[in-house]
Amino acid sequence: MEPLQHDPRTKQQIKDLYYEFLYTPVQKYYEKRLNAIVIENTLRTRSGHKSFYYKGVFYNRDITPPSTLKRNRLVTELHPKMDEYLTEVKYINEQEQPFVLGFITQVLNSSNGLHDYLRILPEVLHPVLNKLVETCPCKACILSEEKAEEIRQFNQKSIQMVKVRMLKNLLL
Repeated sequence: MEPLQHDPRTKQQIKDLYYEFLYTPVQKYYEKRLNAIVIENTLRTRSGHKSFYYKGVFYNRDITPPSTLKRNRLVTELHPKMDEYLTEVKYINEQEQPFVLGFITQVLNSSNGLHDYLRILPEVLHPVLNKLVETCPCKACILSEEKAEEIRQFNQKSIQMVKVRMLKNLLL
C-alpha cells in the first residue's frame, strides 16, 4: 500500500501552527514592550497622541490619526530602550525565524508521513503535531532512520534555535 499523500495545504497548516506556537508568545511580548515605550514617551512629551517617529519609522498605538502639524518624536532618554527593542526584533526576524521556519519547511518537504516529522523535529515541538497524528489515517513512516538522522544532524543549529525559543517563551 502506498503512503497517503497529504494535500499541500496540510503542510502549510502545519507550518502555520508551528509559527503560531513558536512566535505568537514573543510577538505579544514585544508588542507589550513597544506599547510601554509609546506610553512612556507620550507621558514624557505630554502628548495627546500615543505615537512617535524614530529613525524614520512611525510607531502608532492610537486609534485616531496624529496631527499633521506636530509630529511626536521619541525623547532622547528612551532611545536606548527603543534601540534594544529594535535590535532584538531584528535578530528574531532576520537571524532566528528564517532558520527555524526553513528547518520546519525542510522537514515537511522531506516526507508525507506525520510520524516522520515526529522523528525529526525536537520533542518540544511534538505537542503541536500529536494532535494531528491522532486524526490522520497515515500510520507508517516513510523515511529511513538514517535519513531522519541525516536531516537532524544537518539542522542542528535550527534545532538549537527552536529549543532556545521555547525556553525564552517560557520566561516571557
